Amino acid sequence: MILRTTIGAFLASKETIEAVESIKEDRLFLRSSFDTHEGGIAAAATHLANNPTPALLVVETRSQGDALYSELNALAEVCAPNTYVILIGAQNDIGLYRDLIREGISDYLISPITGGQLRDSIESAFKDEDADRSGRSIAFMGVTGGVGSSIISHNVAYELVQAYEMEVIVIDLDIPCGTAALVYNFQPRQTIVDVLAQASQMDESFLEQFLMEYDKKLSVLSSPASLSTGMQISTDALAAIMKYAKLMADIVIIDIPHAWEPWVRDVLSDADDLVLVARPDLTNLRDAKNMVEFLTPRRGEDVPLRLVLNQTGAAKKTDLPDKDFKEALAMEPTLSIPYDPEAFGRALNNGEMMSKASAKSKATEAIIKLAKILSGREAEEEGKKKKGGFSLFKKKKKKRKTKQIRQLPDLLL
Repeated sequence: MILRTTIGAFLASKETIEAVESIKEDRLFLRSSFDTHEGGIAAAATHLANNPTPALLVVETRSQGDALYSELNALAEVCAPNTYVILIGAQNDIGLYRDLIREGISDYLISPITGGQLRDSIESAFKDEDADRSGRSIAFMGVTGGVGSSIISHNVAYELVQAYEMEVIVIDLDIPCGTAALVYNFQPRQTIVDVLAQASQMDESFLEQFLMEYDKKLSVLSSPASLSTGMQISTDALAAIMKYAKLMADIVIIDIPHAWEPWVRDVLSDADDLVLVARPDLTNLRDAKNMVEFLTPRRGEDVPLRLVLNQTGAAKKTDLPDKDFKEALAMEPTLSIPYDPEAFGRALNNGEMMSKASAKSKATEAIIKLAKILSGREAEEEGKKKKGGFSLFKKKKKKRKTKQIRQLPDLLL
């Protein structure tokens, strides 16, 4: 087991600081990041008021009784939901331990602690919680070929890292013509083909060997872009890759080629979020309508399925307006990305992301906005403002319910 997570430690004693330092090189934390502070729970509350909450909090306190609960309540006001919390305290009281666990604290350790105790506590918090700690998958696919779905997905992945410091993995599934290696400007040592050929050995350690790091928190499993591999993607092999990729990252971006194979339909149906990319013309409207009608009953209406219009303005006189897509698909396009071949071309030729090569481009602004929408963080922050704070403790995910698809209007009247 290798954790790929963020750990914030707010500590009040020299012994606990030494315990945290002693586990940083442990294999369990090979892909995790530690952010250690002195000051205990009070320091944690102050820090998190203006900074993102890590996936795991290790907090130490010397307080007891009502003072302890007062500290925890203050922390809850600034802490994001679904956070694992390990509390280190001085009070040796079984009743207190039971109350804290009942309230959702992952573990309560009595100081002084050792590195081994802390390691075991963290491993226990995440063990058998694969479903809860699993990241989200976001699939991108063009409703027709050549609409720019791949380059949009690759730039969105980068912007998620820049804006939110998320751990992101990009998987390029276009074996013959994939562009991830070109966009990120590197020569892959090994590709998705090598992983698929050895899928029976899959686990986090195995997959880690094939990922290439573009940025500190952005890793890529690229395609060979070869017409002669002869490799066919199987549903089982791809499921194994996705299972472990989602355990290793906050978000997995899946770049899907314009094809209609069984594995493609499975990915489109199973992805936590799906982005269909289209040009604003009649052919794309027809194909988008067909895909929405096919996928909605398989995904459920309450699971995100988004339409992004790309290259808008390329043919100003013949571009279809957003309302035509809304009427035909019974859904609003999420956003439109303006036609800007110079900006996209400069980024690709320079081996740079759009926000570096063409920061002032309207297309870049739209991509950054799309990343914010897909992150889920904007809605979370809005909820935080309205509610005045989140629950501190880890909550279980609710099972999605599938609703019956509504009847879409005819495409042509």
